[in-house]
Amino acid sequence: MLLKPFNLLLIVLIILFFYLYIAYFFIFFLISVVSLGDIFYSKMVKINFFLINDDNKGRRLDNYLFSKFKKTLPKSKIYSSIRKAKIKVNQKKSKPDYKLLPGDKISYPEFTTKAKLSESPNLENHMEIIKKSVIYDSDRFVVVNKPPNYAVHGGSGLNFGIIEIVRKLYKYSENFNLAHRIDKSTSGCLVIAKKMSALRDIHKQFRQRSVKKVYECIVHGNWPEDLKVIENEIEVRKTNESERKVHKSESGKKSKTKFSISDKCKGFTKLIALPYTGRTHQIRFHCYDAGYPILGDNKYSLKENQLKAKRLMLHAKEVIFMDGDKKIHAKAKENYGLKFIDN
Repeated sequence: MLLKPFNLLLIVLIILFFYLYIAYFFIFFLISVVSLGDIFYSKMVKINFFLINDDNKGRRLDNYLFSKFKKTLPKSKIYSSIRKAKIKVNQKKSKPDYKLLPGDKISYPEFTTKAKLSESPNLENHMEIIKKSVIYDSDRFVVVNKPPNYAVHGGSGLNFGIIEIVRKLYKYSENFNLAHRIDKSTSGCLVIAKKMSALRDIHKQFRQRSVKKVYECIVHGNWPEDLKVIENEIEVRKTNESERKVHKSESGKKSKTKFSISDKCKGFTKLIALPYTGRTHQIRFHCYDAGYPILGDNKYSLKENQLKAKRLMLHAKEVIFMDGDKKIHAKAKENYGLKFIDN
């Protein structure tokens, strides 16, 4: 039976409306996805690329990058970026000695450039302070008795840290690197490796826990005579973009510190602390968690212990490690005013 022209037109209009309806929701869906994509990608780091041509065939990856970032990045930053896979070849982690091929795509993030050390106010004074704080110096290592309130490296708005000043003090220091870190507010022994081979050597010593560190600190309260070892699992959590704080957690990493009493005075105790592990804020958290926070510690403190102090009373007084075949026992005798608050 043939449809009347009016009915045929009605059917065509219904079909057309149906497809327009589907197209509308499809376009709406695409717009939503693009908008969400904009939200997600706006938080991602910008990635740049180098594309290798025939002229650079066979060059080592590190040497190629040295030439590209000659005036903007130190070699140590390039090596660490390769090691941490921030710099990749063809979207894969590579090694510094990788030989480049035509068509290789090297991806790298947008590196932020810190202010120049030379632009820092009172630079000469800072250099003189750190120069006088060197307590051990060989062809492989430097040990600095770091003053309190000096960061170990520049960043977070700082033009410089100890490592930048030490590089400024020594010639041919582009391969100088921190062997470990201590908090900005903590004073004492900081080991710096002068060569990559020395850095690998001492990192191996740290992994084998053959490096021995001795700290002294002053805590609130009368530390119990029988509290000699604190051992638990801790993890670091970010409190904001720049701040971190340690908490106990079953999924955290094992931490262990041995304590012994050195002296007591008017509600305070001076302790010797021997960390068996090297977790972030380990000694500070162990003292706080035991109920005896370190004097001057604003991050780990109790309400009844808000007594102001000139500094965090924590000092890395000794470090023992191997420099080649030689056993080094560096001592930071100057403790920068670490004393009972009434003295």
